[in-house]
Amino acid sequence: MAKTQELVYAVVGAGDFALEKVKGVSKFDRKKTQKLYKDFVKRGRTLSTKIRNSQPTKKAVAQTKTARTQVKAAATSVSKAVGANTKATRSAAGKAAKAS
Repeated sequence: MAKTQELVYAVVGAGDFALEKVKGVSKFDRKKTQKLYKDFVKRGRTLSTKIRNSQPTKKAVAQTKTARTQVKAAATSVSKAVGANTKATRSAAGKAAKAS
């Protein structure tokens, strides 16, 4: 596992741990600190997986994909309309110039 991803899991796990248990934390030795870090990584991974696999998250991802597609389609339509409008304006201007 990449160290950066592991660090993110550790931070998420630490937050979960803090909400749950931190009240009057005393000094920790090196072994206890390493054990705590591994526990944070495990908690973070578990919590992240639960969030990633939750139904609301899946719905949000699907809605975002739909919205992205709609925005892209709208941008394409606007670009085409502007191009057509420019062409029509030039054509009308050319006809008006010839008529004068």
